[in-house]
Amino acid sequence: MEIIKSNHYLVNTDIELLGNLFNQLRAHGISDLTKVEAKLAQLQIASFNDLVKHFSGPNCDSQLAVVGEELIDRLRTAVPDREAVLTSSNEVGTYLADKLAGHKQEELWAIYIDNSNHIIAEKCLFKGTIDKSVAHPREIFRWALIYACAGIFVVHNHPSGHLTPSQSDLKLTRMLKGAADMLQIDFLDHFIVGKNQFLSMREHELF
Repeated sequence: MEIIKSNHYLVNTDIELLGNLFNQLRAHGISDLTKVEAKLAQLQIASFNDLVKHFSGPNCDSQLAVVGEELIDRLRTAVPDREAVLTSSNEVGTYLADKLAGHKQEELWAIYIDNSNHIIAEKCLFKGTIDKSVAHPREIFRWALIYACAGIFVVHNHPSGHLTPSQSDLKLTRMLKGAADMLQIDFLDHFIVGKNQFLSMREHELF
């Protein structure tokens, strides 16, 4: 069993720590999210500050307090991994073509990157026939704001392997470029991929 040394005591792995927390909650009669909500209301906990204050206060069960404090410490020190830097359209296109290889249904993904061109997050946002009425910029840029990203790539696949963009593809691209300009986020490219090939709309000067 892996043991991690904390600042104050020996604790188990992240998964075991979560297991301990769930066990503590069940021991206090909290077995689902509805009961968690009711318990928080009963304790008048309305914010994370209130929760931290409760863990360190006199009325919190000692075992639950230990698990809760360690979980908060673990979350404070968590650092998300970053994917390799993407430095060219060819690298990005190859990466995306591999990601969507063999997908039978049309999908639209957004790839969010930081100032160093590391991938912050990847989201599959739409499935089915992709057009401007379905793939609304609102959902794509909602995540861009959540992640405070510097730039965004958009990709969708053509399972047929034909990479020629449709009129809907072009309209969607122009909408995304306009939204990105308003939000001062770099709209880096819109790729179409299929059968391990890709088309870069930026390289083809389609927006």
